[in-house]
Amino acid sequence: MSEAFESGSSRWRSVWRIHFYSGLFAMPFILLMALTGLVILYSQPLQDATTSNLRTVNAGAKWVSFDHQEQEVEKAYPKFPVTGMTMPKDRTHSTQFNLDDGSKKGLTVFVNPYSSAVLGAEGNGSGVVGLANRLHGFLNNDQIHLSLPTVSALLDDGAVMRPYVVGDLMLEIMGVWTLVLVLSGLFIWWPRRSSDKSKERAGQKIFRGRIAKSGRARWRDLHGMSGVMLFSAILVTVFSGLAWSTYWGPNFTAAANKISPNVWTDTPPSVLGTRGELDRLGNQIHWNTADIPIPASYSTGTDGASASPMSLDSVVKIGDAERMKPGYSIAFPTNTKDDAGATVYGSFTLSNSWPRKTYEARDVFLDQFSGKTLAQQSAYGYGSVSYAMDTLVSVHMGTQLGIATRIFMTLLCVLAIWSIISACVMFWKRRRPGTMGLPRRPVDVSLAKRIGLIAGVMAIAFPVWGVTAIAILTLDRFVIRRQRKLQYVFGQR
Repeated sequence: MSEAFESGSSRWRSVWRIHFYSGLFAMPFILLMALTGLVILYSQPLQDATTSNLRTVNAGAKWVSFDHQEQEVEKAYPKFPVTGMTMPKDRTHSTQFNLDDGSKKGLTVFVNPYSSAVLGAEGNGSGVVGLANRLHGFLNNDQIHLSLPTVSALLDDGAVMRPYVVGDLMLEIMGVWTLVLVLSGLFIWWPRRSSDKSKERAGQKIFRGRIAKSGRARWRDLHGMSGVMLFSAILVTVFSGLAWSTYWGPNFTAAANKISPNVWTDTPPSVLGTRGELDRLGNQIHWNTADIPIPASYSTGTDGASASPMSLDSVVKIGDAERMKPGYSIAFPTNTKDDAGATVYGSFTLSNSWPRKTYEARDVFLDQFSGKTLAQQSAYGYGSVSYAMDTLVSVHMGTQLGIATRIFMTLLCVLAIWSIISACVMFWKRRRPGTMGLPRRPVDVSLAKRIGLIAGVMAIAFPVWGVTAIAILTLDRFVIRRQRKLQYVFGQR
């Protein structure tokens, strides 16, 4: 064999080992994200099917007063204050009221909008959809935290050491290993010449698999073709998903806001502060909107007496006049005291809820007494970088292009599951007894400079992943290579 071919073969086997190691991290992640992602994509039909007694109603002639609906909720749950309402999505869905029941997540009460009958209640985030969202976001455990230095401290005014949810950190690490998996997989799959330089390697022609073959060759091509089909979609999905992560997400947000700053409303803020402080009791705060200030209302009473807040029906009429999207949410005002003891009045916050497209994202802030629009923001006032990321996030959520995006993301989830199945079958067929099934480690493990450069850039962009990569390299160099049994198991003999 020529020296060039031998060098290429050595590099190929080294990348194959990287592909295997990344698969150990990425495959459980991909399977979990695909299964929970399918549930999240079809949240509404699943919720309507499993809790139809709460969420769906028979269409009637006209909705009754929303103030009356709120009063019925207050009668049914007198100990819990009502903090917000979500409008019915259409003529066959119930009204939802958010209550502060003293828990972290709060309670949602469902009301028939035609009769004002209270249908029942459930804790926010309950059921199979709630479990899927928790697993998809932080492995269903947000109680354990770890303090780490953050890169975003270089770009904002926050502390250097910040607490992070361990479950979310684990998902972030596995997500980046997924990027390594697809990049190394593309390298392995890419057509290359054989030693005599006269033909392409058998079965490696682009978009042509050895389906007619039997055994490992067929499974390898089935796996490779599904990976190639997934390549771009997984890059987009993982990258957009990282925007939600507690470590990398704020780093990206800080950088995005430096490049193209978000433009928030410039009205005087209420003591409640920012939109991020509404991230409770079932409100869904988007990944880069926590800093939006909530404006203060102005009391119009006389002789020191405050005017009464306008009715909920009036707020709904204004929401219709503002052309809010059906199913929008209304966060009720929060009144507080300033340092001098004077009352600062909050405002009604109207927000277009999921599912929605990026350009449909909108907040409208209403004076709670007069109904005057104090401020409004389309697409959250995003700068261009944040707007682009939010568009990717909306594709990820299956909402940006409507049913077309949902079908695309469904196929992505199904193909991802198939890719894992084919990888497991292929691994089982090729592994030597007593080994992990890795390709034999070449004597010369030096990689091309461009591969080392890519790894370096990724370690800088994703510091938490970089730590795990260094740990694996250290384990491979100083532990596995020094133990004969481990050498055999990990393909080094």
